[in-house]
Amino acid sequence: MNSRTLARRSTAAGGVLALVATALLGAAPIAHADPAVPAPGAARAAADYPAPTHGDTIDFFDDAYDALGPDSVFETVTFERFEYLLKKPTGKFAFVVGGPEDADLQRTIGHIDAVAKAEGIEKVYNFDPNLDGDALSVFDLTGYDLATADNAGKDQFLDLGERLVTSYLGKDAQTPFTLAADATKPDQRVAPTHPYLFVYDASGGETDRIVDALVTPPTDLSSPSATTAYRAEVKRVLTSVTLDVDTQWDFLSSEHNRRHFERYVRNADPAVQAANLRRFGGDIFDAATDLTDGDEDDFRIENITYPELIDVLDSDGDFVILFGGTWCHNTAAIIKQTAQLAREHGVRKVYNFDFSLDSTGNGGTLDKHIRDNAFRTVGGQSLQTRPSFLYGEILERLGNASTQYRITDTEAGSQSVSPVRYYEDGVVPEPATPAVGEKLARKIQVGHLLSYSKGRQVGGQAAPVVDQAIRSSWTNPDGGTFAGNLEYMTEWWYTLGKDAVFDAADPDHLRGSVNVAAAAGQNSLQNQRNFAREAIRDVGDVIAGVSGGYDSEVTASGLPASVAVGQQTPLSAQVAVASDFDGFYSDRTAGPTTAPLTGDRPLGGTVEVFVDATRVAQADLTPGRTAALAGTIPALAAGAHELRVVYSGGQGGLVQATELTQPLDIAANASTVTLAEPSRLSHGTVGRLTAAVTPGATGTVRLVGLPGGDVDGTIVDGTATFAVPAATPAGRYTVTASYGGDATNASSTSAPLDVVVAKALTIVQVASSTVAYGKGGALTVKVVSPAGVAVSGPVTLTGVGVAQTRQLAGGSATFTLPRGLAPAKYSARFTYGGTSDLGASLSQVSYTIAKGVPGRPTATPVKALKAGKAGRLKVSVPTAAGLAKASGRVTVTLSKGAQKRVLRGVLKPNGVVQVATPKLAKGTWKAVVVYGGDASYVSARSAVAKLVVRK
Repeated sequence: MNSRTLARRSTAAGGVLALVATALLGAAPIAHADPAVPAPGAARAAADYPAPTHGDTIDFFDDAYDALGPDSVFETVTFERFEYLLKKPTGKFAFVVGGPEDADLQRTIGHIDAVAKAEGIEKVYNFDPNLDGDALSVFDLTGYDLATADNAGKDQFLDLGERLVTSYLGKDAQTPFTLAADATKPDQRVAPTHPYLFVYDASGGETDRIVDALVTPPTDLSSPSATTAYRAEVKRVLTSVTLDVDTQWDFLSSEHNRRHFERYVRNADPAVQAANLRRFGGDIFDAATDLTDGDEDDFRIENITYPELIDVLDSDGDFVILFGGTWCHNTAAIIKQTAQLAREHGVRKVYNFDFSLDSTGNGGTLDKHIRDNAFRTVGGQSLQTRPSFLYGEILERLGNASTQYRITDTEAGSQSVSPVRYYEDGVVPEPATPAVGEKLARKIQVGHLLSYSKGRQVGGQAAPVVDQAIRSSWTNPDGGTFAGNLEYMTEWWYTLGKDAVFDAADPDHLRGSVNVAAAAGQNSLQNQRNFAREAIRDVGDVIAGVSGGYDSEVTASGLPASVAVGQQTPLSAQVAVASDFDGFYSDRTAGPTTAPLTGDRPLGGTVEVFVDATRVAQADLTPGRTAALAGTIPALAAGAHELRVVYSGGQGGLVQATELTQPLDIAANASTVTLAEPSRLSHGTVGRLTAAVTPGATGTVRLVGLPGGDVDGTIVDGTATFAVPAATPAGRYTVTASYGGDATNASSTSAPLDVVVAKALTIVQVASSTVAYGKGGALTVKVVSPAGVAVSGPVTLTGVGVAQTRQLAGGSATFTLPRGLAPAKYSARFTYGGTSDLGASLSQVSYTIAKGVPGRPTATPVKALKAGKAGRLKVSVPTAAGLAKASGRVTVTLSKGAQKRVLRGVLKPNGVVQVATPKLAKGTWKAVVVYGGDASYVSARSAVAKLVVRK
């Protein structure tokens, strides 16, 4: 069995006494007579509750102890809760005794927290004997400025400490919880030393409840070894048993259920007890309805000590505070609903503080109840017996709080004069009489719920109390009036039965002590229930205010979905606003015998209708939460618009503003767009397309479908012109023209149109050329586009020798021709194939190779010429290497004086020929060679050469 299970079981055993008794006695379950009203305790699905995100919380231990951070294992317990844990029949709990004012605890508490977390311990409960967090100790009040008298002043507080020791803590022989033996110390009942950390086993027997303890704090924690040793002692104590957890739910539900049962239900006579259950109701709290999925940690009420309350009041944030204790039947009347409403509105925490520091009550002789005068008469003497300044310090922080009782006679409209009289820090100045230095505080009745924000101001004045569950001066819609303030002092059975209807067949149903035999009593019962219903409604308003207020929702009928373009249109709409705000009120106080008179406060606020940003209608919300709105929708441009129905919120911001939006279509006139067939479009040249639009249309038309993106054209005289970019690639495209509409004309789109963007024109430019055979040549070609498009790619030359292809560079290419081409007139053809965007083109020019010029012919004797003998001459026509050899005829003319001889020959393939010479006379002859030319070479003549003929 885990510790939490044990804690819950022990709590449940105490918390269902009333239900057990009811079952044993055979009493029927409590139910409403009106079948339309759900039975009390009907569960709400956990999924219906929002996440707890509203309202702020404190971490007291983080705030109060330097050695602790957020989320320590510690939880404070009030005196009442400390005693409640000590007297439980079962349960094992760890306690730390002391407070932030204790220097030793300040030094050690961080180590205790670290050990507990390391050991997986969930809770260590902290009881500070100094109930005020300073010096109001239940063990030692030496020097405290309160009177000592029989059962008054200090004695009442010291009696608390004595009760703790004698009833629970002082029975173990091994622990030093002992009463002071020195009779000269009336301000001290317990020795100043006692365990500050101990584990308590409620089932340990009469003299064996403290399982283990640490009494004397360590003197030195400055060294690692000292820290280690101390933490080992802490671990020994905390792990001496398996510890239990007792939650806020365990404590508050058990105690409220127990006290209610003891106050109103329990009776030795079973029949009377059964009747009491019918009259006063059963358990206040029920896990099935008050917990989300059984999660005790989701219980939203936290019982806190006086120092914690001061920490709340001194902290920034928005807080919810419930004043009241388990002893208080008026607190019991609203605490269940407070917890439920906190869950319904997603409020994290409601802090619950009891002005009775031991949760005994508020009787005039109970000095532990701080909401009363510092002085009272004891044994005929006026003595300062009560630390009322603690209450005064609370009310000084709640400066703008409203209360039923007024402070002075000069305050108009309040119920009666009954302030709490106290002194600054509890010190009465000389002369020691009640009137000197006296301060006054408003007296808050309990249970009382309020919301608090420390820094809040209204009109430049501090106003930390944001809202309170209190009836203040009003005039109701039915004309009923109320002056002053009235706190909601009601009962559990009235709040439980607030929606019930009196049933003569079941007259005892949740009637309390009201005699309902006559109509006057029935009126009284109904007025009590109405007063209780108003109280719970006001509690809900306070809590809802912390969460941002009640949601609201607008519904509307009669709003048009569309109107004609450019025309004013009448508007007539019915609007309803829904909200969880109840508004219920009673014109009666609690329990008068007059006939009930109730009503509902209206939400209030206004409803406005806007078309886009223009308000067109406004009306106040009626008490029935409806409004009839009339106005005129102005002439609007065609297209999509928006109707907004805006509720301003009501009840001074308690009901949230909201709005409803609805599209409003302004129907435009039909339009047409027709694309015209274009003239030639070609790449590289800006083209032009036109579209005819409905006459009177304005604006632009968009041409869609070109690869470079959409093109816009402005409508001029019914025509939109589109510039087709020069960069548009050549190709076939399907385009449409879309008109977006204007203030009166609807949008439209043309039928698709196929358009062709032709390739850009190209021109091949080249000049004719003539070169001599054997010289070699070149032809340079340039390809251009008249559109200015850069031309690239290959160009091919044919018709002059072997075909050649060159890549254009900068639009040009040069072809080198071989030197060995035979002389002729060639037709040079240049072909450019084009690209995806450029057309093909060609050009043809002449390329002429003229005959070449050979070298000078020569004639040389094959052998030495001799007179009178025939010989041979070698005739050569030289040509350049690699070229064709000269061919054809050669003529050699020999002359000497008058003598002349002509020799002829035909050149061999090697360009050489031998010709025979006749018999020549001795002497020197002149020789001239003439080459007659051929297909490759022109004719040539040699220089005059001398031939010597010897004897």
